[in-house]
Amino acid sequence: MTTTRTSDKKEDASPPLPLRVAFLHLDWGIGGAEQLMLQLAQVTVALGHGVALYTTRCEPSHCFAPLQPSTGVLYPFLHVHGRWIPQDIAGRFRAICSTIRLLYLAWCMARTQRNPAPDVIVLDVLPTPLPFLQYLFPTSSLLFYCHFPDQLLIQSAYQNRKDNEENATTSETTPIQPTTTAPPPKGWYRTIIDFLENQTMPFADTIVVNSHFTRRTVLETFPSLQQQQQAQPQNQNDNFLPVLYPALDTSALDAQNDNDNDNTEATVSQQEQRPIVSLNRFERKKNLELLLQAVQWLESQKVPHIPPIIIAGGYDPQNIENVQYRGELQHFCDTQLSPSLQRRIQFQQSISDAQRTSLLRNALAVVYTPTNEHFGIVPLEAMYSGTPVVAVNAGGPTETVVHGQTGFLCDPTPAAFGHALQQLMQEPSRAHHMGQAGRTHVQARFGPDTLQTAWKDLLEQTLLTGRARHATTYRVGTTLVTTLVDVACVTLSIFVLTWLLQGMQVLEPGESSGTVSDVWDANGTSSLSSRMKGDANGNE
Repeated sequence: MTTTRTSDKKEDASPPLPLRVAFLHLDWGIGGAEQLMLQLAQVTVALGHGVALYTTRCEPSHCFAPLQPSTGVLYPFLHVHGRWIPQDIAGRFRAICSTIRLLYLAWCMARTQRNPAPDVIVLDVLPTPLPFLQYLFPTSSLLFYCHFPDQLLIQSAYQNRKDNEENATTSETTPIQPTTTAPPPKGWYRTIIDFLENQTMPFADTIVVNSHFTRRTVLETFPSLQQQQQAQPQNQNDNFLPVLYPALDTSALDAQNDNDNDNTEATVSQQEQRPIVSLNRFERKKNLELLLQAVQWLESQKVPHIPPIIIAGGYDPQNIENVQYRGELQHFCDTQLSPSLQRRIQFQQSISDAQRTSLLRNALAVVYTPTNEHFGIVPLEAMYSGTPVVAVNAGGPTETVVHGQTGFLCDPTPAAFGHALQQLMQEPSRAHHMGQAGRTHVQARFGPDTLQTAWKDLLEQTLLTGRARHATTYRVGTTLVTTLVDVACVTLSIFVLTWLLQGMQVLEPGESSGTVSDVWDANGTSSLSSRMKGDANGNE
């Protein structure tokens, strides 16, 4: 890690304009993290700076409008490298593959952006490339946006499923049956990834988080940051790990309002016909089955006139989890719900911006089911659209949804969610007033102007902190930590290569566990190379 010192040079107080800002994001699909990074890129352009966007994957059929070919405002700045690197290996080792993809992406950026180098590099998802970026771009400042500690994501999804099954059992509803086994306990590879995540976090000149909930979680998770915080002056502790709330991109919502402004004038009879909507990616951590179980609870309570239920969101047919989880949800509907409820359930996959806007505005309520979500942009979209939100009383939604005024915060149980939905169904005028209050709330606290001002300050802070690091002639621990990181990355690459070679039957299953003497023969020739087929033509 590096020690940061404040430079006394006068020129450091006034960063040059325009800046060159590069964004590294793993997969620019459809999700809250992707939407936020695009917001930051657009705000950067609005501030007069130059941008470059690097990713390993961005499909025209599965990305936001600013990245659409020919029409997207950010598409000319998009660079895609490393599409050939797999997202996982036989459904496993996703974290290792993500690390390798980001390292490769950083190397590709170095080939195209070294002269001139970016003034600020913005990275998210994983911090592991930070030492590599420091080495490749010694004059650049580094900002890491931490949506949530990666090492907690799998644990969170697994715990959500356990809690949901326990809650469903106690509520006399049937838990969803996964088509795959539960995640195994943390293995050696995950231990290495977690170690790297902890050790590389302090290499960022600025670390930004998306909510106070995430800030507390990050500090509890990473001992390296706890040490760094303790080294800060007492009066600067509040500025350590600053919170930058995502802003709501209201352009699509406002455009739809211009065409049809009936939401704010909805009558009670119209409210009664509106569906209950869920907008999320088809991932297990989103806990979408909770809505199905809540509707099942409503039916068990003899609640009349249950409205249509629409479960929509990002769906990538190349993502194994998306495909599996979508099948699990359908299986639950087919086997556990009554025929009358089955007819009310609709699944909509990879919807367009116009469809998304229409669902948000025409819903009786938007149900947000993830537990301990890092922030959650969907509740903001719903409230701005004049629709109340029913969300879990944990994580980011506790900082955005005002309980009893703009929606309901509930325990993650079918009964709690069902009761909240019942109130909105039976009191449509209350749902209307909650929607109005939500729109005012979002405009006041989560507008684009607030984000632009905060992002401008963070860019300047990152630039100045990076300059102070560059001016520091001695950086404590840099050589040791960088060496450890390099060794760990090489080790991970060897394990992944061994796995791939075994899958192609180039290596026999027992060969990967041999010693060095087992691999090299007496003449010093690699026994592996003697068995390799073909020439050097391969993926680059």
